[in-house]
Amino acid sequence: MLAVVLEFDVIEGKDKEFVAAWTECTKTIYENFGSLGSRLHTSETGAYIAYAQWPSIEAYEKSGDWPEHLINARDKMRETLKTGKPKLLYKLTTEIDLLKNQQHHHN
Repeated sequence: MLAVVLEFDVIEGKDKEFVAAWTECTKTIYENFGSLGSRLHTSETGAYIAYAQWPSIEAYEKSGDWPEHLINARDKMRETLKTGKPKLLYKLTTEIDLLKNQQHHHN
């Protein structure tokens, strides 16, 4: 399994548009390119950091080839970013996975 960590440098005042576009873009990737999904986080500096999982590096590498009818979702997200693209921070091969898929509820 592969994990990819991306940083998004969002144009000031475009946070709501970015989050909506990131959500649409991520759903598109999940539904069309075989990703295992993603989580969007905010760092202590206010930067947006996404963590996405892929079944393999091959599946991840094929995700860059978007068909014409899906490009709009990607472009909407890119329009909210200062550089037009996210910064790839890490490509991580999974050694051991101890994440739980369900949250624990504390009473």
